[in-house]
Amino acid sequence: MAASLSHSQSLLPGSSILVLDRIERDSDSIRLMVHVEQEPRCPVCDSVSRSGHSCYRRHLQDLPWQGASVQLWITVGRFRCRNSACPRRIFCERLPHVAQVYGRQTTRASEIVRVVGYVAGGLPGQRLLARLSVTTSDDTVLRRVRQNPVPIPSQLPVHNLGVDDWAWRKQQSYGTILVDLDLRRVIDLLPDRTSESFAEWLRQHPEVVTISRDRCGLYAEGADLGAPQAQQVADRFHLILNLSATMERVLEERSRQLVLPPVEDPSLDSTPAKTCEESTDPPEPEPVRLTQSQLRRQRRLERYQQVVELFNAGESQAAISRTLGMERKTVRRWLRRGEFPERKPPHRPPPKVNQFADYLQQRWNEAVTTRRAFTARSGKEVMRANAPCWHGWFPVGGLLANPFPPRLRRESRPNTPRFSSHALPTKSQFSSKNFWTASWSSARTSTICGISRWRFVRL
Repeated sequence: MAASLSHSQSLLPGSSILVLDRIERDSDSIRLMVHVEQEPRCPVCDSVSRSGHSCYRRHLQDLPWQGASVQLWITVGRFRCRNSACPRRIFCERLPHVAQVYGRQTTRASEIVRVVGYVAGGLPGQRLLARLSVTTSDDTVLRRVRQNPVPIPSQLPVHNLGVDDWAWRKQQSYGTILVDLDLRRVIDLLPDRTSESFAEWLRQHPEVVTISRDRCGLYAEGADLGAPQAQQVADRFHLILNLSATMERVLEERSRQLVLPPVEDPSLDSTPAKTCEESTDPPEPEPVRLTQSQLRRQRRLERYQQVVELFNAGESQAAISRTLGMERKTVRRWLRRGEFPERKPPHRPPPKVNQFADYLQQRWNEAVTTRRAFTARSGKEVMRANAPCWHGWFPVGGLLANPFPPRLRRESRPNTPRFSSHALPTKSQFSSKNFWTASWSSARTSTICGISRWRFVRL
């Protein structure tokens, strides 16, 4: 049995200003034809006007009914503002508590999209809303999430409270931030970080049941004074933060025990036989030359010894940091470790060409010294573009008998002599500027085994 218009009228958003005219039903959607009955007021000067100009129709998406999408086709009027002091001449009727200006969804439908976006995200939220017969896009879902939420009255009771400090100026002055953990919203900010102000705020909110805080003694004292009936718990963030800091400190103290021993090479165990008699004369001591890494380590060791001496003399970590010009975190880390912090050796991955070293050596031993011969085996050769070739005067990987690569040619260029493809250039020709300009004009830079080289153009 179809519902009467009076019953359907009560389901409209803003039923006090919207009047239902008729209902149209398609296979998968419902259209509600409505019009507006209210005093038209100018949005600028708020004066009532009865001077009509025209009308238009707004299409708004509303909440679905029985698995079918619902659209409101609202007939809205345009009016002339007769206030001579108002800059607006023509205005449109506003729909308070129904839809925003230029909105395509009702306020309650936008709120449902925003809540789903908070829970599921953009694209998953769009898929979930499509199953609920709310057609929208993932961009619209994210746009609703970023919009300012509907304001919630401050008279709502706060049962689960979160408290922490916030910085007016870091390491200078701090305040107190209070969060409603049920709504996940900031409800108040206190200008200072004292137990008296926190206790005074709690006395004004006796409904607080749980207080989530860090390990600061000020908030513990304020909670005992202002809300002795509330249960105090440690928040998850500070628990994880303290756990990670403790694990880092323990691993730093035992860093030497965590270093894996080097892998011994059995081929290096056998000592080579001595071929000459050992000299009985003591060798002359050679002057020790420290490398750059050793010099840097020596400087760090001296700095570490200065830190330890100042700390044993009763200086604080902040004073040591100012005296030596170091970061306070570095001073704290060195003192916690209890010994000189050695730097870890750098981990350098082996060159990628090492995996082809045996293959390259095998091909080189087979007298394959040109790119054409190297790539003659197969068109799918792994190292096709990385064959040994000429690098300046010498080939990459070794020397050849001939001082110059055979069968050089140059690009055709006017007013330059051509050399025979079978005869090598003479010494005078080879040293001439025109030859080098023509020979290297078609050469390009590429990389073999990580080495930049020039490649000649071959016939």
